[in-house]
Amino acid sequence: MGSRGWYFRKIKRIEAEKKLLLPENEHGAFLIRDSESRHNDYSLSVRDGDTVKHYRIRQLDEGGFFIARRTTFRTLQELVEHYSKDSDGLCVNLCKPCVQKKDDAFF
Repeated sequence: MGSRGWYFRKIKRIEAEKKLLLPENEHGAFLIRDSESRHNDYSLSVRDGDTVKHYRIRQLDEGGFFIARRTTFRTLQELVEHYSKDSDGLCVNLCKPCVQKKDDAFF
């Protein structure tokens, strides 16, 4: 998953907010990171104007992922593709992944 431009691994919520609010990121910019509070879950952080919203991505016991249980995905890539086309309850459609600066490559 490391090759995905939207996966930022173990950065903290506050760092995700700082990165997404940089001027090079626009409304709808997003990233996925490891959840700080729940092992094996992820968090989706999305820029919504001048704020950042966070959504927990949970894993199903049988594999797969969801934000809202009514819509499940086999992979995180499928989840990103779905919410890029349809906000489906999120604050906005996902647009471009958060811009990573060269010094962000190793955290």
